[in-house]
Amino acid sequence: MYKLKQLLIVIIAVVATGCSSQRLDWDYNNTPAATQSMKEWKTYAWLSKPGENNKIEGYHIDGLMDMRIRTAISRDLQARGYREVTTGDRPDFLVNYLTTTRTRRELDQITTSMGYGWGAWGMGATTETRVRDYQEGSLIIDFVNPKSHELEWRGRSTSRVTRSASPEDRTEKVNTAVKGILDGFPPGHKN
Repeated sequence: MYKLKQLLIVIIAVVATGCSSQRLDWDYNNTPAATQSMKEWKTYAWLSKPGENNKIEGYHIDGLMDMRIRTAISRDLQARGYREVTTGDRPDFLVNYLTTTRTRRELDQITTSMGYGWGAWGMGATTETRVRDYQEGSLIIDFVNPKSHELEWRGRSTSRVTRSASPEDRTEKVNTAVKGILDGFPPGHKN
C-alpha cells in the first residue's frame, strides 16, 4: 500500500508539472562570424512588412496580445542593454514575432477498480481511457539581419493556452514566455 501511495504522488507531480510548464527552444546561424556579430549587437528595430500584423485600416485583429508581446520584448531587450531605434537609423538587428496555436490530444488511462480471486483464479483490473483536447500555443521571436533580411536567431516558447485567463494572467504568461525565450540570446551566453 505504501508503494502505491508513493507511485500515485509521483504520477500527480509529473502530470501537474507537465501541464503548467513552458517548453523553450532556440535556433540560430551558428557560423563563427554570425555568432560573433550577434554578441556585438546594440540596437534593434521592429521588422515592418506589408499588411503588418493583420492590421485592417488601423484596427489590429488581436491588438491587446500584440501590445503585450511588443511591450514585453522591448522591455526585456532594453533591460539587457539593447536600444530601440527606427529602421532609418540602421539597427543592428530587426525583431519580429509570430504566434501559433494547435489542438493537442491528451490521453489518460485510469484504473478505476481492482479485483482478486481465490485459488487458481487470478487478479483483474478495470482501466478507463479518457481523451481530452486542448490548445497549445507558441510564441516565436525572430531576430533578422537588416541588410540581408535573413533569419539570424529564433527562440520559441510553447505551452498550454488557458482560454479563461484574466488580462493580468495573460500579461504574466507573455512576460514569462518572452523572458524564457530571450534567456537564450545571444548564443552561448546565459542571462
